[in-house]
Amino acid sequence: MEGSVNSDNKSKGVGYQDGKSGGKMQNVTMGLEVFDCSICSNPLRPPIFQCSKGNSICSPCCDKLPESDRSAVQRCYIMDRVVNNIFVPCKHGCNRKITYYNKDAHEGECLIGPCVCPVSGCGFVAPTTALLGHLTTLHKLPTTPLELFGMFYFPVQPGSQVLCSEYGRLFLLDVVPLESFGHAVFLGCVRPETPQGTVDVSLCFSSFEGHFQASKVEIKHDGEPKQCLFVLPGRETKVVVGMKICIGYFDNDELQEEEEKEDEDMCEYDYDFDHEEEVDDDYD
Repeated sequence: MEGSVNSDNKSKGVGYQDGKSGGKMQNVTMGLEVFDCSICSNPLRPPIFQCSKGNSICSPCCDKLPESDRSAVQRCYIMDRVVNNIFVPCKHGCNRKITYYNKDAHEGECLIGPCVCPVSGCGFVAPTTALLGHLTTLHKLPTTPLELFGMFYFPVQPGSQVLCSEYGRLFLLDVVPLESFGHAVFLGCVRPETPQGTVDVSLCFSSFEGHFQASKVEIKHDGEPKQCLFVLPGRETKVVVGMKICIGYFDNDELQEEEEKEDEDMCEYDYDFDHEEEVDDDYD
């Protein structure tokens, strides 16, 4: 079952006809409200249930029903199949294949959605692909390849750099000297204005023989995109930090699956970098 819509307006949607000899696709116009929960009006997503009156309801609303009404509710497998094959376009114009119930979550994380430049005082807004050129040309910041969910090493030396993941996600790493104290390390997330997920940052470093420190910082989807990861006392700048950045999502398996594969249609830049998993010899 597949289909596509003619518009991203909620009053229009997609229909599908399934022939015995194979799938038949045909664009139709229909009201997407029929794929919303009859109680909370949110888009239906599996598992879907049908109440005694024949209305389709989502799992959270089903769990809130009185015990007397819940006993008459049945699982609606045909609606599960239907909503899993209702596809709508992204309002930002990317080529992702988006299910209707994941539309809002996807658009909040879409890499070609509007993102604000992370440099303080700069109000430039553009997709991440355009922001990369903006950061490297206007702000003249160096770029470093980053493997999400993998360890990345950097020295605690004053300066800024743009971390580029293989999926187009960008981060701004700042090491700021603090007068008569040490250095503060900041990480800024270049992300859409309404992100749906969190960024988990794991850190480890040793500042002197016999010392080892490990910590974890969570940059929440509804919090500030730039956070101080840690402060290193003293003026020592030969400390090398190991950092791992992980992206998490709330109840959205589709977004997690999208991060695990590259989409050439969305990425205009070719990050032809050699990934290094070990510390550079210069920092040994």
